Amino acid sequence: MFSLGPNLQVVQIYLYFMHYSEDGLTTKVLVSAIWILDTLHLSFVCHILYYYLITNYGVPTSLNYIVWSLPASVLVNVLVVSMAQCFFTHQIYHLCRPGVKWLVTGPIMLFVLAQFAFGMETVILEFINRNASVQTQITFYDVTPAWATIVVAEVLITVSLCILLYDRDSRPVFLPGTKRLVNTLIIYAINRCLLTSLVAIADLIIAIEVQDTWSIGLDFIIGKLYANSLLASLNSRRRLRSQGASTVLDLHIGTVHLATLPTLSEDVETSKNGGGSTCPR
Repeated sequence: MFSLGPNLQVVQIYLYFMHYSEDGLTTKVLVSAIWILDTLHLSFVCHILYYYLITNYGVPTSLNYIVWSLPASVLVNVLVVSMAQCFFTHQIYHLCRPGVKWLVTGPIMLFVLAQFAFGMETVILEFINRNASVQTQITFYDVTPAWATIVVAEVLITVSLCILLYDRDSRPVFLPGTKRLVNTLIIYAINRCLLTSLVAIADLIIAIEVQDTWSIGLDFIIGKLYANSLLASLNSRRRLRSQGASTVLDLHIGTVHLATLPTLSEDVETSKNGGGSTCPR
């Protein structure tokens, strides 16, 4: 999975810049930052492997020392996970009704900021103390809370997206094509949550049970999963446009906003006055 990650992201980024050149500067900067961070992470992982498996081959005592690229790779993953979760929280913010925007996204952002804080603390402690024994010391105070907040934030994001999309899907003015589109978005949200949450939960369990430096093995994967989920969300818009061609769509920085459709009374009035189609424009 790790070896496929860079290749998948290169393809995703190529498709994004190929088909969505009209996106705003903020989205392009976000995608570029993900690309740069992923490249850095791959470089750090290669350095970790070279240091432990080649430079110090046959030297068991080297495992007691944390090479600098190990906390550096953790730092990159913390940034990628935080950026991806903020991106999806921004989607939720635009889907919410005006009166409950911050009520829904506020708790999610608290957990996102908490996991960022715990992750940064872990990175700083590993940079300061290069002894592998520090991993055991920070497991229950930093590593475990960091993974726990990632899982909680991920579940809140997915549940919020599903509820908001289902609420819009239940409106009687929606056309059958719109219902299929919303169901597709709900499936996308659930699938994304299952993949990232399972890996995060597995990493959390290993961190608690193993309690050493190598318990962060799955940490090499989690950042790439979040990066690919963000890029896939952006690149899926073309397919969603074609699937919901008869529906009024407003696609804004990766979010599919279901625009307010005309009421049934307005459609009847339009039909009487102009004799035209009652389909939304």
